[in-house]
Amino acid sequence: MRAILRPLSTHTVFSPIETIVSVFVLGTLAYFHILSGIKHSSFFASSQPPALRPAYARLTNGEWVAVTKHDWVEVWKHPGPGYEALELQQLVFSLDEKSQSVAPLDATAVAQHLVSSVPALSGKPYSSLCHVPGSNASEASCFIGVSEPGSTTTLTLSFKPGTREDWLGALRREQTLLVDGVKYVVDAGKRQESIGEMKSTKWVAYALSALVLRFWELTKKADSLDILVVLTGYILMHVTFARLFLASRALGSNFWLSTGIFSSAIISFLFTLPLCRSLDIPLDPIALTEALPFLVCTVGFDKPLRLARAVMSHPHMLKPQEDGRMKPAGAVILEALDRVGNVILRDYALEIAVLFVGVNSRVGGLKEFCAVAAVALAMDCFMTFTWYTAVLTIMVEVRRVKKVREMSRSRSASITAVKANGAPVRGALSRSNSKQNIAAEVPKSMPQRATNSVIGVKGSFFKDGGKMQEAEENPMARLKLLLIASFLTLHILNFCTTLTPATTNARHLRHPLRPEAVPAPRVDITSPAIASVLSTLAATVSIPAAVEGTEPVEVIVKVAPPVYIHAIPTVAPTVHAANTNTGEAIEKFMSSWSSLVGDPVISKWIVALLAISVVLNGYLLKGIAAGSGLAAMRAVRSQGVRFRSRARSVVQIAEDPEEEKEEHGPAPIVFMASAAPAVAHPVAVPVVEPPVAPTSAPAPPPAVLSRPLNLESIDQALTRLPIRSPAPVEPITPETPGYEREVEVRSLAECVDIFENGPRPVSVALKTLNDEEVILLSQTGKIAPYALEKMLGDLERAVRIRRALISRASRTKTLETSLIPVKDYDYSRVMGACCENVIGYMPLPLGVAGPLKIDGLMYPIPMATAEGTLVASTSRGCKALNAGGGVTTVLTADGMTRGPAIDFPSIVRAAEAKAFIESEEGYAAIKEAFESTSRFARLQKIKCALAGRTLFVRFATRTGDAMGMNMISKATEAALDLLTKEFPEMVVLALSGNYCTDKKPAAINWIEGRGKSIVAEAVIPGKVVKSVLKTTVESLANLNVKKNLIGSAMAGSVGGFNAHAANILTAIFLATGQDPAQNVESSNCMTLMEPTNNGEDLLMTVTMPCIEVGTVGGGTILSPQQAVLQMLGVAGAHPTNPGQNAQQLARIIASAVMAGELSLMSALAAGHLVRAHLAHNRSQLNTPMPSRPQTPGLEGVDRQQFPITPSSSDERVPPPQPAGYAVEAK
Repeated sequence: MRAILRPLSTHTVFSPIETIVSVFVLGTLAYFHILSGIKHSSFFASSQPPALRPAYARLTNGEWVAVTKHDWVEVWKHPGPGYEALELQQLVFSLDEKSQSVAPLDATAVAQHLVSSVPALSGKPYSSLCHVPGSNASEASCFIGVSEPGSTTTLTLSFKPGTREDWLGALRREQTLLVDGVKYVVDAGKRQESIGEMKSTKWVAYALSALVLRFWELTKKADSLDILVVLTGYILMHVTFARLFLASRALGSNFWLSTGIFSSAIISFLFTLPLCRSLDIPLDPIALTEALPFLVCTVGFDKPLRLARAVMSHPHMLKPQEDGRMKPAGAVILEALDRVGNVILRDYALEIAVLFVGVNSRVGGLKEFCAVAAVALAMDCFMTFTWYTAVLTIMVEVRRVKKVREMSRSRSASITAVKANGAPVRGALSRSNSKQNIAAEVPKSMPQRATNSVIGVKGSFFKDGGKMQEAEENPMARLKLLLIASFLTLHILNFCTTLTPATTNARHLRHPLRPEAVPAPRVDITSPAIASVLSTLAATVSIPAAVEGTEPVEVIVKVAPPVYIHAIPTVAPTVHAANTNTGEAIEKFMSSWSSLVGDPVISKWIVALLAISVVLNGYLLKGIAAGSGLAAMRAVRSQGVRFRSRARSVVQIAEDPEEEKEEHGPAPIVFMASAAPAVAHPVAVPVVEPPVAPTSAPAPPPAVLSRPLNLESIDQALTRLPIRSPAPVEPITPETPGYEREVEVRSLAECVDIFENGPRPVSVALKTLNDEEVILLSQTGKIAPYALEKMLGDLERAVRIRRALISRASRTKTLETSLIPVKDYDYSRVMGACCENVIGYMPLPLGVAGPLKIDGLMYPIPMATAEGTLVASTSRGCKALNAGGGVTTVLTADGMTRGPAIDFPSIVRAAEAKAFIESEEGYAAIKEAFESTSRFARLQKIKCALAGRTLFVRFATRTGDAMGMNMISKATEAALDLLTKEFPEMVVLALSGNYCTDKKPAAINWIEGRGKSIVAEAVIPGKVVKSVLKTTVESLANLNVKKNLIGSAMAGSVGGFNAHAANILTAIFLATGQDPAQNVESSNCMTLMEPTNNGEDLLMTVTMPCIEVGTVGGGTILSPQQAVLQMLGVAGAHPTNPGQNAQQLARIIASAVMAGELSLMSALAAGHLVRAHLAHNRSQLNTPMPSRPQTPGLEGVDRQQFPITPSSSDERVPPPQPAGYAVEAK
């Protein structure tokens, strides 16, 4: 598990902002998923029916008695004498809320309008549909009831059975009525919204009210033991929150640490619910609410707090390392994870294992709770190692910023606080190297002491300068594990049945919350509005019967639900309208904002994130400002370091009215430092300045505290210059005739338009822009400086423009006009192979020594060097070697090496891998995989070495005429892939484990060889030693033993048993395009000299076991270096014998080293070294007079040559000869 979480933590701690934002986005998606489930849950369904049902009443003996719908339908369908059926429809008129100041409504006019002007859907008027009381219906009028005028007026209309819906449908179709200047809007009678259809905060209020009502009903119907257990759980949950706050305060955080831990738990819970839903784990809202406190206690906050303690007590959290640099915050978090991560994972694993026992218990209710708790714990573990570590990284950075601010304030106070006698007062910074003992500080005020006594001292976790308290075993982890086990045991043994369905389901069955078929309520006929209408109707029926002396008719009435009509006056008071316009505008804006945000919780997230972002940015900016202030303060006190001024440079355009009238070229722009002293002089910089070679005149002294030019100000000034000519078709360069007169820089907008909308490809569009305009585009970020070659298509122009960009952005601004050459170079061979961000090329003097006879053939010795006497010295050695017949060379080995480092879980497996590689079967398999990557790679041998659990394998292979580093690296990867199949647990630490060894001195290269191993031999006749080298055979042999062998051994040299082999080898490396850094191992050389032929002649050998050269790839593709190789006859790959060209180059290098060694040793033996350097390496013209040290001494003394210290070999040292020369490179 740690192998999975550790890489995730590594990513999150070094990308904390990205991690936090990503988790918030995923949490938002999870919230929407949960919200959708809540809105469509039956738990929050409305307990009230959506609409009223009609009521039915019968008038019997002057009283209205409720009857069923069947009775009314029987009278309607089968009318008989003495029975009469009708329908009543009430229309409730109410004033709009915005029109409460209008006079009370009078429904009489509206009733007349409805009766006369609103026909039914069938076209019949109301008079033909209404109910007419009494026996003589033709003479009576329709029964209509109108209540008293007021803010709400009720109009009651009567209808014959079955005709009400016909007329009411027409009224609803009309929707609006206009009567006497009053607009009436008919309510459409929409059904009640479900929670899924509610918007804004309405659904939140409804859900909360429904939740409270549901649990109030559950509380009334629950058992006492259940209530006690749940109440205890909620108390423990709040105790857990309090412990989290107190523990965070002990770590020095009042708010942010506890908030981060709590947020991590909430986000884990947000992810847990959708995950449980996808895993088909049932989630009952009632059971989940009962189990929530136990879930919180199960997850707990002890493990995040343990990690926070480890981070806060890290020695390098606020204290720099030994080198003075602060350890990255991510590294601090990872080291803390390494300390306590295994313990945290162990606690999580134990708790999840105990919960899995409950999952497998098959006890209803308990099984679901344990499953949810196990998923929540797993998700909390994942969030602890990812999101929470990112939060801790931010907290570490913020604490460091706060520490810098405190140091800044303390330092400023200590600097300004000075005693009367001038001695500085010791400030708070005097103990900045150690943390303050916060726990030992005594609050000064009574409120602080009271606060600390109640909630503890802030930072009390740290004592004695920030050291961690003695580790005490926290009993909460064991207690929590014990409580979980006890909880499971009680439920399994059925002692406590809070969550079991036997309790929950039975409770719900005994006291159902809402029956499955709850009929909608009927219209209340006893309400005053309806009762008064029914009384009036009864009177209209009974009075005619009493007059006529007949039996009263039994009337059965259907009272339909009322229809609501809103009255809106079309002309409102002026004052009221003026007041409502502003309110309507605000309401419209707020409704638009609400629709934009949509969800209240999302809006809270947005506000919270913005607030956190502002706070963090404020802390970081203040910390940066404090750090800059400290740096400036130290500079002022030391008076030895100058810093740039923060103010921007002032750009002034020199204006000349006469020149403007004559329309001359643009005036120069003058830049002056805003804080420059009086000695600073303004520097005039023209807009376009062609390269000018520097003169020998002394440059003016630089201005003190002057700032570099502000390129943004230059751009702004250039955009204000007049543009009088169209863009040239061909590019204008500094080499164009009349460049100084014709160049005109167009505005940035024009350049961008040409760049983006010009002809394609883009290189064609850029050809229409001159260099200054391309520079302007690059300065504004339109063209990246590293992509100039790709965008322009002209490599030399790209190099020239990059030089200008770098020069103008630098402090000295000399590169653009420097003597570094640019022209006439094949940059196509450089791009993508040899160098990046090219600004020119660096020419070196190329000399030729010799020729030298090597294996019977004459070869010139090319040497690129800036050191005098080196080529001349090598030439003298070539002359002496040629006089003896030349140099004979042998190749003893040819193999480039690569030594990867491989880790194994144990030394046993590492030893098994070593044995496999060294076995015939393993070697054959690795050789096949190794050589499958290239037709030139031929594996020669493998050498293994074991250091603990780490295995080092040194592959040696022929690489043809290439130096072979890339070839062998690719082949080594293939061999390691094969080895991984045999040992899957191995981990390749590095492809190069310094066992090769490359670009570092190492005895293994000297012993085993690397690259080409060459031994060269030559015999120099004794007369040549005397005539050309001006010394004797005995002197050379004696000096070689004492200097090259004994002296190097005394110095502990590795492969350095020579005089100056690196001089000659490096010069040839530079001339032939080899890797100069590989001179470290290639220069390993042993020079041996001994008398031969009875002491008459000198036998000299040179042994170089690791010359790393190639004639293919690398710098050999450059034209000058390739030409040198062609001069030697070794350019490219050999056509018939791969590798022969590179081997021949190694033979030439070894022979040249022999020539240089022979000449230098002769000069040392003859004492000519200093005179040769004065003659060849101390040019009087190139050395300025003031820089030559004047050493006082007696005249004439340096003319005399003194012998070396007397020894047993002094008699054989000849006196110095007046003629000849000797040279040595320094």
